[in-house]
Amino acid sequence: MFFRHTSKIIILGFFILAVGGSSLWAQGSVYFFPQVADGVTGSKAFSSFFFLNNTLSIPNTVTMTFTKSNGTPFVVNLRSFDRPDAEGNLSSTTFTLQAGESEHFFTGAFDPLTVGWCKVNSTAPLEVSEVFDVLRISGTPIVVTAEAGVLPSTGATLFSFDGDVATGFPDTGTNTNTGIAIANFSGSDAVITATLLDRMGGQINQKIVNVGSKQQTALFLNQIFPDTTFTGIFHGTVRFSSNVNVAIVALRDVAGPAGDTFSTLAVNPDSTLGYNISYDREDNDSVGSAQPITLPARIIGTMTAPNGGADEDNFSVSLTAGQTLYVFAAADIIGSPLDDVIEIKNSSGTILAENDDFSTGLRDPFVRFVVPTTGTYIIEHGSTNGTSSRGSYYELLVRAR
Repeated sequence: MFFRHTSKIIILGFFILAVGGSSLWAQGSVYFFPQVADGVTGSKAFSSFFFLNNTLSIPNTVTMTFTKSNGTPFVVNLRSFDRPDAEGNLSSTTFTLQAGESEHFFTGAFDPLTVGWCKVNSTAPLEVSEVFDVLRISGTPIVVTAEAGVLPSTGATLFSFDGDVATGFPDTGTNTNTGIAIANFSGSDAVITATLLDRMGGQINQKIVNVGSKQQTALFLNQIFPDTTFTGIFHGTVRFSSNVNVAIVALRDVAGPAGDTFSTLAVNPDSTLGYNISYDREDNDSVGSAQPITLPARIIGTMTAPNGGADEDNFSVSLTAGQTLYVFAAADIIGSPLDDVIEIKNSSGTILAENDDFSTGLRDPFVRFVVPTTGTYIIEHGSTNGTSSRGSYYELLVRAR
């Protein structure tokens, strides 16, 4: 269900990749790749690569399951240089990655061309990514003509992404288009409302995209909205609203005199747009070097200094008299070894409120602080009992109202 030429259809199918790495913790140990391709068509071959890395200090059991676009098992010729126990002609494979072990799998790229999707389950959080290779097999030697790869996709019901279509782009004379791949990993059929908006947010068109249970589809914008004429340069927003969780990834296709160039587009769930995401930035070990944040905020960090030593992280926020500041640290509750504490200070470093463990049996702190005067306040997040380490990850959720 693609557009224009067969070769471009194939290439779209293999370069649409999964994105949204920032939401992997929300998915637990389940990761989705909405587009997997393997096989030969004409003078081209396509291969999907998977890179897995168990960075933890415990073994991790991993299952990779491949499904065709029609929802049936996708038998791929899965290969590995190091793990013969996990390779072969199969639609699912289970293996164990030892502590610190990394592995590299790839498909054989010699069967007739087939497209589908992949689900990766692991017993613990896993670093996993996918890479696609396009190979020219018409001569000797076989040549890799293109390669691209990104992180897995996050399952959700609401998504928004950039829609870009252009004909005869100024200066370069290229044409651009946006494609989308959708994998429905749920047990029910997906009924997805696709809404096309102009660059100012005005609605242009709305269509329904149906994707059966365990099935997958890939479409360009002019296929989703066939009665919309894209002329000149169009850029806007496409919103998807699904009745069940799906995984989505998008692609930008630039076609010019020298051929096609493909790049992936991030498609994050709309739920990530309700707060500001910040990452712990060193050096923020003191009141004077506190990292500014904007509320509401989700801060993702690790309680360790760059040299691996003990650490504390400070964040500054502007507050108004009468507001109530809420700060919750999630560490123990998400499996981190960190035993942490929160202190609220004024700009002079005076402690105004603090908490260590707010609930019996849980080491995570929570602070509720009524702001006495308008000004800048410091949230100091520290560790206790020698639990500052590279593995002491955390999230801070901060809000004022």
